[in-house]
Amino acid sequence: MNHPQIAVFARLAKENTPYLRSIEGQKSLLGRTMHDIAFDSIHDEIAVTSPLAQAILTFRGAANGEEAPLRVIQGNKTQIKGVGATGKVSIDPVNNEILLATPDQTILTFDRLANGNIVPKRVLGGIATRLWLGEQNTGGGNVPCIRVDPIHNLLLVPVEGRRGGSQVLVFDRTASGNTPPKAVIQGPVGMGNQFEIYAPKLRLVTHTRGHIEIWKIPEHGESAEPPVKIPAPLGRQSGDIGIVLDPVHKEVIIATAAGNTIMTFSVPEVFD
Repeated sequence: MNHPQIAVFARLAKENTPYLRSIEGQKSLLGRTMHDIAFDSIHDEIAVTSPLAQAILTFRGAANGEEAPLRVIQGNKTQIKGVGATGKVSIDPVNNEILLATPDQTILTFDRLANGNIVPKRVLGGIATRLWLGEQNTGGGNVPCIRVDPIHNLLLVPVEGRRGGSQVLVFDRTASGNTPPKAVIQGPVGMGNQFEIYAPKLRLVTHTRGHIEIWKIPEHGESAEPPVKIPAPLGRQSGDIGIVLDPVHKEVIIATAAGNTIMTFSVPEVFD
């Protein structure tokens, strides 16, 4: 059984380097089935889903050891229910919001400082949205991650399967209710497990089939423009389970499943 833990490493850590600190223990409320984590660099906070507790937990960025979360969004009013809690969480630190995609085919938006049994400030969902966020009976593992571009006020949601066809839907950041997307990346966009956006250049970045792919994000209409591909092999039988951008050092950081490794690639093409 996996040990429920969030471990923090030095940026330049290499093979077999011990972590600097970790969040763990009973008071942390962490569960071993965490499916996503988000970092708020402005307010120095970490948000993580807790599927078994059907909750979103927020910790101090400097949290260490058996430390309780600062805030817990949980309860029947939140609409985080059933396997919906295994969805992917995202923080918009500029607009002070936390977003969660669920297999209920909805995207829930909460105030960043929300705590307790709180009603979402917005709910995006309905036939016109074209959202397809996974099946209820899958356990929620295939719910896609979502990302916000606070510069251009965009919300990006990948959809696959019978409704999506490997597209990325682009909404107004504040879209709610049964609102259609304002733009679509036609793809097919292979997401791997996650994606990130570099808002200053309107770029979506993902890792697929041994390459880092850089897609241009349209603000209106449909785009079928192919991506720029940068070779980034992860090794034999190794798939990605997460991706992070480091604009300061012009690096792309990818976590892999096989071997439990984290690989860092220098990719200035993402940022220039």
